[in-house]
Amino acid sequence: SAACVLTASTLLALAFSVQLTAQSNTAQSKDERAIRSAAAEWAKAALDKDLNKTVSYYAEDAHMYPFNAPRTETREDIRKVWMGLMNAPGAVLDAKTTSVFVAKAGDLAYETGTFELTANDAQGKPLKTPGKYVVVWKKRANKEWRAVADFFNTDK
Repeated sequence: SAACVLTASTLLALAFSVQLTAQSNTAQSKDERAIRSAAAEWAKAALDKDLNKTVSYYAEDAHMYPFNAPRTETREDIRKVWMGLMNAPGAVLDAKTTSVFVAKAGDLAYETGTFELTANDAQGKPLKTPGKYVVVWKKRANKEWRAVADFFNTDK
């Protein structure tokens, strides 16, 4: 009957729609996992004070927006900011990803998180400063994700 054909067509269309959504969600989950993995490796490199590896997570045209400083214009500027952070007496940076959101197109994403920066105060005592960050990631032609914008500031 016509009602059965209509119902079967509707079910087929619905099943196809669910399959496309599942494929899209799977791609987004894969991208989210890739970004979370890169972010964890990046945080470890910073914690280990591995300057070259830390800077390698940035795209060539990336910008950093550090607290109490102007926006960086080059990767060399980014390197200098990280060098300053890593060379501060008693410096320890511990960052943790809170969330990752991947655009439906799959080429851009952003990550949010928190960090704790420890550095010695004027008397040489460790001072812990909590903060938060947002990193904008862009997928390169080789399917690797790189940071194109890195915003961070302290809670104090």
